[in-house]
Amino acid sequence: MKPSVGRIVHYVSYGTPGGEYTSQCRAATITEVNEHNSAEFVGLCVQNPTGLFFHSLDSGGCPHNEDEKVGGTWHWPERVD
Repeated sequence: MKPSVGRIVHYVSYGTPGGEYTSQCRAATITEVNEHNSAEFVGLCVQNPTGLFFHSLDSGGCPHNEDEKVGGTWHWPERVD
């Protein structure tokens, strides 16, 4: 599946170094797509319970990682039957 502006994805939060908050999937909307990068870096608007977080391509973007789902990456939402 190819990322496009307006699609809903999951962003994986980093969590805190002390473990007070664990890494979590958060809803996010794709705001920008880097058409020239095979790693599928995108700009995101992440919806957290405490507010919005914006990560633009100008600040580095967020890489796609479907397998490991590590902090700072995005992936497609899992299907729920």
